[in-house]
Amino acid sequence: MQHTTPGATDATPQPTGFSFWRPWWRQPMDNEREWLFFSFLLILIVGYAAFALVSWGLQFHAGLLANVLGILAMAVLGGLRMAGVRLSRLITALQVLTLTQAFAITWLTGGIYSATISWLALAPLPAILAPKPRARVAGLAAGWLLILGLYVYALLGGEMALQIMPQDLIHWHLMMAVVIFGMQVALLFRLNHVRNERMQRTQQQRRQLRQLTKNLQHMQQQKDLFVASVSHELRTPMNAILGLADLIQHDKKLDAEVRAKIEDIQKSGEHLLTIINDLLDHAQMEAGRLQVVQEPFNLHDTLSTAFQLLQRRAETKPLSYTLRVDPNVPTWVQGDSHRLTQILVNLLGNAIKFTAQGEIELHCSAQAMPGDAEGRVQVRLAVRDTGMGIAPDLQHRVFQSFSQVDNSIARRFGGNGLGLSITKGLVEAMGGTIGLHSELGVGTTFHVLLPCPLSQPPAHTLPAPEEDSSSDKVVRILIADDNPLNRQIASLQLRRHLPQAQVTEVEDGLKAFEAVRDGEGFDVILMDLLMPEMDGQTATRKIRTELPEPQRSTPIIALTANGDKDELARCLESGMNESMLKPFNRSLLVKRVLSYVA
Repeated sequence: MQHTTPGATDATPQPTGFSFWRPWWRQPMDNEREWLFFSFLLILIVGYAAFALVSWGLQFHAGLLANVLGILAMAVLGGLRMAGVRLSRLITALQVLTLTQAFAITWLTGGIYSATISWLALAPLPAILAPKPRARVAGLAAGWLLILGLYVYALLGGEMALQIMPQDLIHWHLMMAVVIFGMQVALLFRLNHVRNERMQRTQQQRRQLRQLTKNLQHMQQQKDLFVASVSHELRTPMNAILGLADLIQHDKKLDAEVRAKIEDIQKSGEHLLTIINDLLDHAQMEAGRLQVVQEPFNLHDTLSTAFQLLQRRAETKPLSYTLRVDPNVPTWVQGDSHRLTQILVNLLGNAIKFTAQGEIELHCSAQAMPGDAEGRVQVRLAVRDTGMGIAPDLQHRVFQSFSQVDNSIARRFGGNGLGLSITKGLVEAMGGTIGLHSELGVGTTFHVLLPCPLSQPPAHTLPAPEEDSSSDKVVRILIADDNPLNRQIASLQLRRHLPQAQVTEVEDGLKAFEAVRDGEGFDVILMDLLMPEMDGQTATRKIRTELPEPQRSTPIIALTANGDKDELARCLESGMNESMLKPFNRSLLVKRVLSYVA
């Protein structure tokens, strides 16, 4: 027999056939009404049979007839349920029949004075199976109304013949006690089973949740590992492409035509690097691991740097490209200068891409945040263009991942549809908001609001990289990288600005440790992180712990293709002084090296 679940009993027809012979006590624990219905039927049949035997022995023919009819009625209800009749209808019939039989026996044995009055009080019990609270209350009330009716009838002087002698009623007392006890045991047994089943299900669900949590954590670890691996594998060749293109482009012996082609290669490489960075940032945002640092930075310099990064691209079009900073904008604030630059470059790059001619303006203003006790200001950044604009019904797609305003945008202008989605994620990660105002054919203005705590200039700031950074000092540099092309590029870039540099190259961390241990001393070590034999962090720890001074204090700059914040923390923890992300800026690399040379 198949049974329905609570709440769906009436809607799901029950199949017929031999399946209904499945014992009701083996039914699933989640079908309480079904189980209790058959339990009541069985207990009532047993009780009616016992009462029928007692009535037979006492020659109480009316009672015998009432109990036999009760047995037949219960059997019919069970058969109807097995045949697939809706349970709610059978429950109602069970209530009516139970009350009718109990009232009949009570009336025949003395009414309110009968010992079977307790049986009449028990008769409404099947009402608890009713699916609706109103039906349950009505069933219980019906039994008590019958009892009150018998009481009122007796108070008004109503008389009825006692058909069983008082000394014989002891049999009825015993039988009613046994039947009531049976109902209590059945209910207790069922409730105990239900509790155990639910505890088992709860424990099983907890185990499943723990396993699911483990699986999710494992998947997240695998995803992080994949992102780190992809970052390393993509950035490493990009370092070679951009590094060589930069070196060749600045070769004064090159003719103009070749230099222009090399410049195109470098621009294409930078565009590819932007796509790689967008994909990696998107993966980090999806995983909730986007890093935003809080450190003092010069807001004016950051605005100027982001503006100048795209100035050459803007100059290729008939555009008025301007930066306007209000006088009340503070110089030093707390936040993430790199992420702010990324936001501005994305917005300015979009403005240049979609504006053929006209104006592009980056405007920065600030105002105090009223009622803010932390001394923060609200910085407002607005990037305005007079480009093609966006139709109102398409503006909701602007910040969606891998989405562009219409399908022709990618064909005409290129792009992966991630720039503004990442920009929105960066702004929100910094505690700000971003929005836009656009009119088709008139232009678009993106506005960003960022809460920025005021800050003081740090004690030591690294000067901005300059293209003509150079020195005639004799600098001893050790480069440890398993990629020979990376070593060659770093060596060429350093020798370009440091002609007197003495550069030693090794291919793994163990050889780097041995070179420091056995050499005459280095001013700076450029250490890659992922290398065979021994990785960069292990080599650094060995240098810091196993070598004497001054070797153990040699400045070590990590060269990594993984921009994860945790990676930087691990580098500093292993004893490295700082890290540089590949592909790195040539002038900045020279500045970093010279900062450690006395």
